[in-house]
Amino acid sequence: MKHRVSELEGALLDAAVALIEGLTVDGIRINECIVGVTPDRYVYAPSRKWEQAGPIIERERIMLTSYANGEWEAFAIGPDSVVERMATGKMHGPTTLIAAMRAYVVAKLGHEVELP
Repeated sequence: MKHRVSELEGALLDAAVALIEGLTVDGIRINECIVGVTPDRYVYAPSRKWEQAGPIIERERIMLTSYANGEWEAFAIGPDSVVERMATGKMHGPTTLIAAMRAYVVAKLGHEVELP
């Protein structure tokens, strides 16, 4: 099923990031918004865990900006950035990690992704 990245949160957003990172995610319970679990039972939730998202944010040089209304904006520019890619990786979210992971997914996979 195709999903708009701008609407991804929870397990679906984490699954999209896992695809990019080359992880096999198993047992995602989307209706309950429970994160996916890798085959070795490691909980993977970069949209909610700084220790998982931080290395991605740093490696991809994702820039974050906050707004007075509490919304966050992220730009995924990556180590080989060009102006076109920065514009492509621009996303918003209610938290820093959701905005950053959405930007990462858009920069790598586009504005729609195929997920279960």
